[in-house]
Amino acid sequence: MKSILLTSIVLFSFGILAQNGGETCATATVIPSLPYQAIGNTSGSVDNYFAACQDVGNPGGAKDVVYEFTNGPTPRYIDISVCQAITNYDSQIYIYANSCTGTPVGCQEDGCQSPAYSAAYNSRITAQYLDANTTYYIVVDGYEVNSQGDFQLNISESIGLTPPTSSNLPLVVINTNGQTVPNEPKINVLMKIMDYTPFLNHPTDPGNVFEGNAGIEIRGAYSASLPQKPYGVETRDASGLSFNVPILGMPSENDWILLPNYNDKTFLRNILAFDLFTKMGHYAPRTQLCEVIVNDIYNGIYVFTEKIKRDNNRVDIRRTDVLDNAGDSLTGGYIFKVDYWNNSDSWPSTYSNPSYPGNTVHYVYDYPDATSITVQQETYIQGTVTAFEDALWGPNFTDPNLGYRAHIDIVSFLDYFIVNEFARNIDGFKKSRRFHKNTDSINPHIFAGPVWDFDWAYKDTESAEQNGAGWRHSYSGGTDVTPPGWYIRLIQDPTFAEELACRYFNLRQTILKKSTLNAYIDSLGTYVNDAQTRHYDRWPILGQNVGTPELGTQPTTYAGELIKFKQWISDRLDWLDLNMPGFCPNVGIDENNAKIPYFVAYPNPTNGQINFYADQIIETLEISDLAGKTIHSKAGDGQQLITLESTLLPGIYLATVRLINGKSVQTKFTHL
Repeated sequence: MKSILLTSIVLFSFGILAQNGGETCATATVIPSLPYQAIGNTSGSVDNYFAACQDVGNPGGAKDVVYEFTNGPTPRYIDISVCQAITNYDSQIYIYANSCTGTPVGCQEDGCQSPAYSAAYNSRITAQYLDANTTYYIVVDGYEVNSQGDFQLNISESIGLTPPTSSNLPLVVINTNGQTVPNEPKINVLMKIMDYTPFLNHPTDPGNVFEGNAGIEIRGAYSASLPQKPYGVETRDASGLSFNVPILGMPSENDWILLPNYNDKTFLRNILAFDLFTKMGHYAPRTQLCEVIVNDIYNGIYVFTEKIKRDNNRVDIRRTDVLDNAGDSLTGGYIFKVDYWNNSDSWPSTYSNPSYPGNTVHYVYDYPDATSITVQQETYIQGTVTAFEDALWGPNFTDPNLGYRAHIDIVSFLDYFIVNEFARNIDGFKKSRRFHKNTDSINPHIFAGPVWDFDWAYKDTESAEQNGAGWRHSYSGGTDVTPPGWYIRLIQDPTFAEELACRYFNLRQTILKKSTLNAYIDSLGTYVNDAQTRHYDRWPILGQNVGTPELGTQPTTYAGELIKFKQWISDRLDWLDLNMPGFCPNVGIDENNAKIPYFVAYPNPTNGQINFYADQIIETLEISDLAGKTIHSKAGDGQQLITLESTLLPGIYLATVRLINGKSVQTKFTHL
């Protein structure tokens, strides 16, 4: 009782009401006025209500409580959050109008992280519109039956919603005519885009880039769960049909994407990666920073970019239609990807990833997509990928004629690896991973790319890999999407490893020079500096750990975010300089003295078989515990790859190899 009383005193001293929500809408706790703060606990309640939000589905069954608020004679926008320090479980909030039936008018499952919880699975609804003289019921719920505990509920008037009077960035103004933007399908809206550079842009200006009809929908998976929503946009004509138009210096097309920056406080993660891949000589989506206004509400800074698709000015491969079922026209073009899949839009590989033993890899039809691809085309592209994988995983994989080289474009695979490892981008080797192929008469090879989806990149998210250290191509993470382990095998070819080293170290003298990268980042930071103040008024998240949970200090200013970004890139390049696989004799670096040999253990973590691979011949392998006690040792027998059936106890171990050149290198691995 003393501890409860003390807690109440502390909470009241900070202006927080220790007031639990009601059991049902009929007994809901009344919110007298805004702003409002309360703490409560759902453990003693029952499961009365359920809503599956658009952002992330949930199984339901969690206990819930209800608060009631009646808005006055003036419409308003409010923010509702359970992201504060007290919330300690996987929480969800949704809001009903007038009664607790039907579809909620607002709903959010994930999007922020309470300091008292271990992941970004808490909930925040921003800019929720309230009609005048209307009663609303706010339900504090959980993800599934065991999701219950303490919560802190904060409700306040929304801030930063007023559009700017002017901006040096292009403005995108959207009017939905009172409609709510859904996940799909696209709804018809009015859109105008202004770019009067070098003069300022105003929301009241006519659309000198585009003004007319458009279709819009919320897109994305994880990013759609965050408060600043990503949008898919289609420019349309007066009849509502797709309409090709050049936008913001990008070639004429009709499919576009507005990428939000809630998960990227620099606004630059995607832009930098796309720019690098383009400078390497490949297609990547063109980009333009802009500010977005929806229904007279300021939504912040976005990246206006091209949707990846087959087009002469995008992925430039031959057009394929339902009649292309034989001869050279059957051989291309195709785009396929590794991404979220189902049995009707994908096919399974006959090979597994060594880092995910037992999991099935799936390839998704992207162009033609699953609804338009013919049986003959399915058979062809499946056979093409299988032939590559047979050669890659076969005994002659290093042979220039019998191995993988006959099937892929080497330079695109090198550059795709470099861009994604430079950014340490988990999604680049997992989901959001595309490949394309033209007709054999133009080019018979599979190309890697375009690159996409870097909002989780350039960040430290794991305690085992900080300051830019660690590989992503061999990563064993979550299994919602199982990637192919192609690069694990490719790097085992000394020729590929040498080509990778040469390509990387030559790029380090040009577009990957630290001074070049810093100048690019600083120039964009200056360009967006005025707009970032408005963005962070709208989304006051500086200093907060939102979106992808990051380790370390969260900068409280935009300038601090850029400093952190540049420092991470510097650390990452230093690590890659020392750890890049392969040896290249034609770059200005004494790699024999400066470079740490490439050594990796996979799968990691493991519960059975584990592989140890080095880019030079292994003389001895030794496994020890963290106290230095040797558990197992083995001679390399002139090999670069050693495979063991592990019987180790659960724990963390060190693997140390002594190489033929006399150097030793080690790595940690976890046994489950």
